[in-house]
Amino acid sequence: MPRKQPRSGFPSSPANSRHFKQRVKKKPSVAIIGAGLAGLTCCTALKGLVKDLRIFEKTVTPGGRIGCFRAGDYEFNHGAQYFTVNNPLFWNIVSAWQNEGIVRPWDGWIVELQKGQVTNSDMATQRFVGVPRMLKVAEQLALNCDLVTSANISEMEQQAGKGWRLFNERGDYQGAYDIVIIATAAQQVADLCRSIPMISKPAENVDMTICWSGMFAFEKALNLPYDAAFVLDSPLSWISRYQVADAANDADCWVLQASPEWSQQYVASFRGRVMHALLDAFWEATDLGAEKPVSASVHCWRHALPINPISEDSLFDESAAIGACGDWCTAPRIEGAVLSGFSMADRVMKYVHKHYD
Repeated sequence: MPRKQPRSGFPSSPANSRHFKQRVKKKPSVAIIGAGLAGLTCCTALKGLVKDLRIFEKTVTPGGRIGCFRAGDYEFNHGAQYFTVNNPLFWNIVSAWQNEGIVRPWDGWIVELQKGQVTNSDMATQRFVGVPRMLKVAEQLALNCDLVTSANISEMEQQAGKGWRLFNERGDYQGAYDIVIIATAAQQVADLCRSIPMISKPAENVDMTICWSGMFAFEKALNLPYDAAFVLDSPLSWISRYQVADAANDADCWVLQASPEWSQQYVASFRGRVMHALLDAFWEATDLGAEKPVSASVHCWRHALPINPISEDSLFDESAAIGACGDWCTAPRIEGAVLSGFSMADRVMKYVHKHYD
């Protein structure tokens, strides 16, 4: 029997309709740079509609800000801790993910903390998490993609006729493609698209926050009744207990995320200094006595969240056959990244329909 293909996790859309597949006679090649949720969504939606559809990711795993940080036997969701749903299309997508068992509602107790005191409790907002970890969503989408990891595309050369030649940071040739989609942070989009002002100008005007994340594991569970907290009047903005069903140990793992202002102030600091400062802020925010962690790590997100996202869901220059998408388009959330990827796929579909039919 033929092997069953992995499901995409997406409801039907114009970008994967049988009608479109039948009408397109010549299929263009497409490269997607960046395997975060926007890039993976776009890739999955275009599957089967183009030839040589390939997605390049500079790190060793897909996922972007829903990636998983591992330190020895300990692991953490060190980026996005959860996501919310507002858009009807995204509701349909999340419902499909729930049916596949890769996301579930998060029923954790979330509070507001101020100087060690719980000042408010937020249980009304419905939040979702990946199962068993946030990275699972990206891993599932990647099953449908020709993914090349550890491939940092740092240069693109427009061909005389049509299309683009791609090169990595070492100058190694990575192939020629008719259409290129860049699904990275806005600043990286601007750098790669300097010759395409329709894309580079909006992207370079987007300002991104910086965020230091601290990942700490404790041998015994800390005496904290809540699962996560928005922190006020502190170097921290968010703390969250990380729980995963298939964890390798029983350690109590916490992710601490600093405020944008504090992160900017400490952006050039040594990791050891940041680590101790975050941990001190944690003890002050929770009003707990200091304990020594069995594992401690930090990570600096230099392109954490867009401060002033553009008003369009995605960008596409037909004359150059190049586009860009990401959560810096419209909404700085997981939902925004997914919808931007869908928007990008629809733009590519219309372009292919127009020029290759």
